Amino acid sequence: MPGGVSFHVARGEILAITGLVGAGRTETVRLVFGADRRDAGEIRLDGKSLSIRSPREAIAAGIGLLPEDRKTQGLTLRHSVRENFGLPNLNRLARFAFVRARQERDECRHYIDALQIKISGMEQLTGNLSGGNQQKVVLAKWLARQCDVLIFDEPTRGIDVGARYEIYLLMNELVAQGKSLILVSSEMPEVLGMADRVLVMHAGRITGEVDARQTSPEEILKLAMA
Repeated sequence: MPGGVSFHVARGEILAITGLVGAGRTETVRLVFGADRRDAGEIRLDGKSLSIRSPREAIAAGIGLLPEDRKTQGLTLRHSVRENFGLPNLNRLARFAFVRARQERDECRHYIDALQIKISGMEQLTGNLSGGNQQKVVLAKWLARQCDVLIFDEPTRGIDVGARYEIYLLMNELVAQGKSLILVSSEMPEVLGMADRVLVMHAGRITGEVDARQTSPEEILKLAMA
């Protein structure tokens, strides 16, 4: 369990969290998302204290997580793109326990076009998509939820260079819209190229906070080993 962790992220900002393997980065954001039980501490959004005890409550508060392992935690690979898109949005898309199929298809098609998700059709199984397109499907469902805070945990792991670039462009567009982004990454070029501020963790605690534009890989590595 991470300890001694306190941070904030502003609207229109990308806050990166980095560190060596085992530093507690993923554990920290899972606590924010309610995926793991929080024993102490407080989460505040727009000055309001939140009691988040589950992902359902985090989603209701406007927080979305693109997990490190999208194949097992972000998607149900044996279900279609449309079904994966609809899952976290059922409270809007369903009425009297029945899904409004036309609205679901229309919204899904909108985000497929907006994010340029390359698929043969919305009934295609997500397990048959490339890593980059799988990541876009995860992002699409959170955008449909109108999440104000989005957590990207190793968002470009296992995807090709072209898809990486597209993910970076999407992140910059979200920031321009006033979204708050938390980027967990072990890749230094990604951290320094995308973030405004960088938190460095070691053994479950924050060992430093630096301006991404005024730091260096050497300084970050030093903090990561502190």
